[in-house]
Amino acid sequence: MLHTKAKNNISGVGYNEIIHGCRKLLSPEDQQKVPSNFYEAKKFMKNLGLGYVKIDACVNNCFLYYGDEAKSLIACPVCGEPRYKRCNSAQTRKKDRPRNSLWYLPIIPRLQRLYMSRKIAEHMTWHLKCRVDSEILIHPAQSAAWKHFDAVHPSFAADPRNVRLGLATDGFNPWGHSSRSYSCWPVFIVVYNLPPEMCMRPEFTFLTLVISGPKSPGKNIDVFLCPLIDDLKQLWSSGVETFDSFRKQNFTMRAMLMWTITDFPDYGMVSGWSTHGRLSCPYCMEMTRAFYLQNGRKISFFDCHRQFLPASHSYRMDTTQFLKGRCEFGPPPPRLDGHSVRLRVAALPDVLFGNPSVNQTIFGFGETHNWVKRSIFWELPYWEDNLIRHNLDVMHCEKNFFDNIIHTVMDDSSSKDNVKSRMDLPLYCDREELQLYYDRSGSLCKPNASYALNTDKKRCLCTWLKHVRFPDGFASNIARCVNLAELRLVGLKSHDCHIFMQRLIPIAFRGLLPDSIWGPLTEVSNFFRALCSPNVNIKDMAVWETKIVEIICKLERIFPPSFFDCMEHLAIHLPFEARIGGPVQFRWMYPIERQMHKLKQTIGNKNHVEASIVEAYILNEITEFCSRYFGADVETSWSKPPRNFSAVPLYRNTEFSIFACPGHPMGSHSQTRCLTAQEMKAAELYVLLNCREVDALLDIFDREVGVYMIPSDPHKARTRSFVTWFKDRVLNGHHEGNGVLQYLALGPSWTVNVYREEIFQDKEPPSTQSNEHSSNLASTECMDLHAEGATVVDLNENVNDDVDENASEGNDGYETRSDAGGDSSETE
Repeated sequence: MLHTKAKNNISGVGYNEIIHGCRKLLSPEDQQKVPSNFYEAKKFMKNLGLGYVKIDACVNNCFLYYGDEAKSLIACPVCGEPRYKRCNSAQTRKKDRPRNSLWYLPIIPRLQRLYMSRKIAEHMTWHLKCRVDSEILIHPAQSAAWKHFDAVHPSFAADPRNVRLGLATDGFNPWGHSSRSYSCWPVFIVVYNLPPEMCMRPEFTFLTLVISGPKSPGKNIDVFLCPLIDDLKQLWSSGVETFDSFRKQNFTMRAMLMWTITDFPDYGMVSGWSTHGRLSCPYCMEMTRAFYLQNGRKISFFDCHRQFLPASHSYRMDTTQFLKGRCEFGPPPPRLDGHSVRLRVAALPDVLFGNPSVNQTIFGFGETHNWVKRSIFWELPYWEDNLIRHNLDVMHCEKNFFDNIIHTVMDDSSSKDNVKSRMDLPLYCDREELQLYYDRSGSLCKPNASYALNTDKKRCLCTWLKHVRFPDGFASNIARCVNLAELRLVGLKSHDCHIFMQRLIPIAFRGLLPDSIWGPLTEVSNFFRALCSPNVNIKDMAVWETKIVEIICKLERIFPPSFFDCMEHLAIHLPFEARIGGPVQFRWMYPIERQMHKLKQTIGNKNHVEASIVEAYILNEITEFCSRYFGADVETSWSKPPRNFSAVPLYRNTEFSIFACPGHPMGSHSQTRCLTAQEMKAAELYVLLNCREVDALLDIFDREVGVYMIPSDPHKARTRSFVTWFKDRVLNGHHEGNGVLQYLALGPSWTVNVYREEIFQDKEPPSTQSNEHSSNLASTECMDLHAEGATVVDLNENVNDDVDENASEGNDGYETRSDAGGDSSETE
């Protein structure tokens, strides 16, 4: 019952009503075995939980009443603020309440409990048994950062059961987009020993700190991290004795923190390097070329990237398309290693946390450095040995990059190409065609830019987006963000931007923007698509590390200086982190944001936000652990079927490999109709190019026809002539083969059944997350075929021998793509 309550987020009152009704159905003897209410149930399960510690804190976030010496204090030793909010003892028995609190969920017993389950204990050494040294990275265990740490600390690497951790944090408002300002800050710990399909699951992402609002802790977050850092020190130095249930032995478990995962503003909170101002880039540091726009009154990273190009690149000598009259001869800024950064940090003065009355700005801030503090993570003895200490969040970098693109191209109120931007153009660029001018009436006019869409093109784009469709579970309904009345996009979430950036930009802007602008935007799309691949090729990332610099320089030749804020600049450092740290799926904020969304849903008492979160998390933690021992008939997070899984038999009895994909339509077919000639051509081409039985003939076609027909692009020759060539080859007896090829050459029936949608699945019902992940990938692979479909057409694979005489009309001469299913209104 507690598992059901936690899974469905049932309130305590609702749980009591359910228990009361169930108890009435039991005999008096059995009623004694069932807790009478939620309170009794929690007492019964208390010994299975790991609990939490509530630690008082100063109201100004400058001191934590943590440790034996601080427990007896009644006022903050830093600012003198009282510890407690006094109650009138003459009228009430209530105790004095602390003015601020920290909820700490100790990490050591939670790591120890990972080894209490035999299956999880076995998976905790996956990184040693299943790690394959190759140029393709699928897990941080294969990355240079992991291997470098093993080489520096061989004693830690000697035992594969030692744990590698990541720390993630972000703030959220429990009231959503309400005008009431409140910021609650959870801190999570991620375990990287587990296989790729397990290590980012919610069950292995531990909530370890909840920092109270209503304001962000800012740089004072170090005060609240003290208990966690102390545990991490213990786990590194002496370790803790732990029982390994898989090997049936005790061992000394040690742990280390690999890196932190935050969005860019929070990067400054945890690293100590401020992410605001001209020196916001934590890689370029004081060597950046960023400057302050005189009219735009903001920092611009325009023309800061030519220094990363090869010395002989032509862009370095361009004096017209970048900052006017300037050539670039300098080298790129050096990347400091951990030891060099540690020397700089050690020289920083001590900073008082909280709200001190004296100025705490470190001398030279904003001019020669951007340090605001010495981060508490430098207290970890091994911190300088990590190649990546703080990750740049790809999720937010991609979203902000896309926002700048879409708002500028749509020329809406959030466009980077505004009047102030045009006023800065004569100061920094030589682009007379974009400069402001006065018309005959004396009004200030802004010339139309080639990268901004006019009204007709914006209407065309919005109409297309309004009708675009995706496979279920691949993306949200982007059509809800399209405002046709105002011709703009509103309310795009991070994942919407992710899909638009990587999948839609090359299609959406083709034909609407000049090729000189569409090309670089498509290259940006391809860059983020390669960067976010679950399999990272080290050599490819090295190529992208150079290529993205050239792409940004191409954009600098198009867009004004105000377009280039820090997000565009950070893109040049993302391939380096992917090459060193591994796939971004283990280092970005998407899984953490989902965790915070779940925590937000558990808040039952808005007056005690943090307490509600912690109590609900503890209950869910207990039930998740116990659910591993439930029977197979109980649905848990460990045995949950995949999305849209159906018990209907999915396997078709067919001779053709392309039709062997398990699946079935949902509902009865709504109508029966005939395909158009163009749809038939597209269907035949798609089937033949993706059917394994035709692969041998495809090779023959490429050798005999394709290389001579279109030598520069043999694939285009397939699109134009392969269907006709295949039919002639097979039906006229020029190729000896089985009956399957004969059926394929005759083609499908022109009559089709139309369904609302269809379910595809590549495996049997999964029992683990890995199989569920495979099912999701299968849906993703259908993207090119299903991207524009609102309905599903069931092609009849039983070929009709009697073909309609009109069916052959228009079969020759059509140019169709193998990745598009003909008419955009249907999916084949």
